[in-house]
This record gives sequence, C-alpha cells and structure tokens, in this order.
Amino acid sequence: MILLPPILAGVLACSVATLDQETPGKPRLVNVDDEGVFVISLAGRPVGTERFKIHSSLGKIEAQGEIRLHIEQNGKAVGVQSFPELVLDPQLRPLTYTWNQKGSQSSRLEVDFRGKLTRARYKTISGDEDDRDFELPPDVVVLDDNVVHHYQLITARYQAMGGGKQTFRVFVPQEALPSLLTVEDMGIAASTIDGITANLRHLLITTEVTHIDLWVDDQQHIERVSVPATQLEAVRKR
Repeated sequence: MILLPPILAGVLACSVATLDQETPGKPRLVNVDDEGVFVISLAGRPVGTERFKIHSSLGKIEAQGEIRLHIEQNGKAVGVQSFPELVLDPQLRPLTYTWNQKGSQSSRLEVDFRGKLTRARYKTISGDEDDRDFELPPDVVVLDDNVVHHYQLITARYQAMGGGKQTFRVFVPQEALPSLLTVEDMGIAASTIDGITANLRHLLITTEVTHIDLWVDDQQHIERVSVPATQLEAVRKR
C-alpha cells in the first residue's frame, strides 16, 4: 500500500527498450556505507521518519530501512510501519529485495533479481497473492515508492559511473514498474536545511513529466530530497 503520493507513479511510463544506448558500463567500486534518519514531510507538515543503514560486507551491500508514517487517509488517521531490505553485489547490481508493511493493513513483497527473469511475489493487504515475472537487465536500479535511502544508492551509482549526465534503468517494486530516469549534476549551490545554510551539490533526477532534487554533501551523503510535484520532502536529521 502506498500511503504517500507515489514518487514515480505515472511519470516513468517509458519502456525500458527506449533507454539511451550511451549508458556507461561497469561502475567502479565506491564506499556506500551510511546510516541515519530522514524526517519526511508532505506539504510542509512532518508525516514520519525513515531510519536506514547501508553496509558493505563479504562481497555484498545490504540496505535496510524502518519507515514510520502517520498521515490522514480517507478522513482517518493512519499509522504504518514498513521495512525495506535491498541486497546488492559490489557493483551495485540488485540481488534480492523485500518490503514488509505492518499496521492495520499489512502486506509483503519479495523480488529476486538473480535469475534470467526477475520474480516478484506480492502478498496484498487482502491476503491475495500477486506473482509476476519481469525481463530486466542485471544493472537495473531499484527505486521503491517512499524509500528515501534508495536515492542514496542512486547517488553512489552515479558517482561510481563518473558523474556527468547519466540515464539509468529503474524498477519500482511496489508499482511493478520498469522504466528509466536521468541524473545530472547541477553544480554546487547554497541550501538551507533546518535553518542552517551550507554549500551542497545539487543532483537533478528527471523523468518525462517531473523532476526530483537531491542535495548532497562532500561525503556524497544525501542531506535533502525534494519532489516538488507531490510536495514531498525528506531531510536528514542531525
């Protein structure tokens, strides 16, 4: 169940087959270890937090999160917890992904990228099973709805590929949606977060009909994510 406005729903409608053929090849290794808490706001009002940890060990990278949201849905206050866990190889290629939602409406999603076909298994809030297979490239980027630290992994992938302007194949598990997006470095600019102004690198993610702004410090850690079209913002807690 997607409580907040889907970050990419309906805006990544291009077929993977239309991906720019100039996409770079194998990424160089980068340090992706990071952990922290993002405060999530919708239309300027705090609606939850995301605690995350990205850790490299024994030839794999594990990215885990605990997301707590408290919003109004259909006139009622709704509180939900979700627990995404993404495992990648050292080249940032996805191996497995699980997403568990707990609360008044629980569901579970499992995705296995290791075979010739990517297999997605979704247990819906009604208890039904929805199983689907996808033909995805091995270097597809996972960017699930309302999982902020996935942008940190995109930033790491972008850095590993050498910067510039890059187009990535993308898979959005909760929407069962394969597509693409472009990342571009817009340079250093002053950004004010919690009343403190700092010079941060501005990365711009674009799709056909929208854009997402990332603000990154000199350690390549995301400090702020902004989705103007949905008024969704996530700021790293200090």
